[in-house]
Amino acid sequence: MNKKKAIVVARGWLGDTIACSAAASSLSNKGYDTTLLIRWPQLKPIFDTDTRFHTQIYGRFLTYKIQRPLIRSLFDVVITEPKGWNYKEPFTCQIRRIAGCDPAPEYQLFLPASLRKIPNINGLPTVCIARDIYKRSYHRDIPDLINRLSAFYNIQWVGLDPLLNSKHGKKHSLMSDAQYIYQADLFIGPEGGLLWLAAGLGTKCIYLTEHILALEKTLKTNNLLQVLGSKNHFPAGSHVPIPAYSTNQDIIDLVAVNIQL
Repeated sequence: MNKKKAIVVARGWLGDTIACSAAASSLSNKGYDTTLLIRWPQLKPIFDTDTRFHTQIYGRFLTYKIQRPLIRSLFDVVITEPKGWNYKEPFTCQIRRIAGCDPAPEYQLFLPASLRKIPNINGLPTVCIARDIYKRSYHRDIPDLINRLSAFYNIQWVGLDPLLNSKHGKKHSLMSDAQYIYQADLFIGPEGGLLWLAAGLGTKCIYLTEHILALEKTLKTNNLLQVLGSKNHFPAGSHVPIPAYSTNQDIIDLVAVNIQL
């Protein structure tokens, strides 16, 4: 007997798409032959390592305006990322709930076994830092922070130039960044796609929170520190939010404590 087929249509940014993979994996665990439909080619090499579901790329308008009736005729279950997240629970919980699955926050990304962690260079721990830390610096002296961290750690930059966004990186595979993050002792960055990537790969993360507070003002809510960020997706894990507007010394001290854990 053929399995019933399910499809999850992800239509948001990189982090949103990774969140939607949680629904795809849960539907697969329920016995569905599952497809994850995504907008971002740079994510496909990473999702292709997950044997629980198939990943396909679509054009933004093609799926919505032309293929939607066809999709509904080909799949028994069609789950579409909401046009707006409710921001009342982690995105992974919400999309799983929409899919009729247990609304658990944890998710997992995979890399080939050949890309496992390697020994630290020169005996120093490696810290991966997302380049968009500049874009969401909120007047923090980033060069000073990096200069001071460089005295104790190997710094590995990941992600696009801070003046660019995911649209500009569609032709750039994230696999090399994912490998660097996977091999690092710690990841630092703001809430965003690379934080989702790092947490899903199991790398310890500390993350800036000023952007989350700014989003609270935009959405006129006050609970986003309990919704966004990797700590909320892995409550039993070792992910740590950096208190908003901490000094560079506060961050250096936080990194030192978490590297040693």
